[in-house]
Amino acid sequence: MDKVVGKLESWADADIGRSNFMRLEDGSNQVRCITSPWQFYIHWSSDATNQNRKVKCALKDCPLCQQGEKAQVRWYVGVLNRKDSKPAIVEMGPQIFNQVLALSKNIKWGDPRGFDLDIQKNPKKTQPLYTVVPEPKEKLTSEEIAICKEFVEKIDLSKMVETPTPESVRERLGLASIKKSSVVVDDVSTSDTEDFNFDNV
Repeated sequence: MDKVVGKLESWADADIGRSNFMRLEDGSNQVRCITSPWQFYIHWSSDATNQNRKVKCALKDCPLCQQGEKAQVRWYVGVLNRKDSKPAIVEMGPQIFNQVLALSKNIKWGDPRGFDLDIQKNPKKTQPLYTVVPEPKEKLTSEEIAICKEFVEKIDLSKMVETPTPESVRERLGLASIKKSSVVVDDVSTSDTEDFNFDNV
């Protein structure tokens, strides 16, 4: 479709695009991992207008770490969304990631790219909120492999997990200068998950 700027002749002419990210819905979310996990850290913090914002941690000289806010570890993983048969990126927190990690270390399952995962999002305030259930091992079709390969070549997860500068964190949140101190990172990041890579299982 040609790019159109201005008045549209029809609502159907809108270029709404498609997000590369998959939002986990309530209930079943069946996916196939197609990349290794890419690790980064985030903060949930209030900005200058007192709005809660998610921002990547700058790690070195991070202004949020300097005021005592712990950085939380996260992972981006490329997946094939079975609902629409399209590739996307899922952001995993430790609850999901650690369950996938456990499966990868289980001799019966191994590399998570060899079978589907059903990430079940349970009702709010349920613990655990997410439950990961492995599906029987099954190879991707040649068509699925081609779709996934094209997606992986198009996206750049290394860019997506780049650490921001302290200045950009301050700018995003509208923060004034904060005195320097050491980085504070959530303990979960120092577990055996830190160096995990699906390529090494």
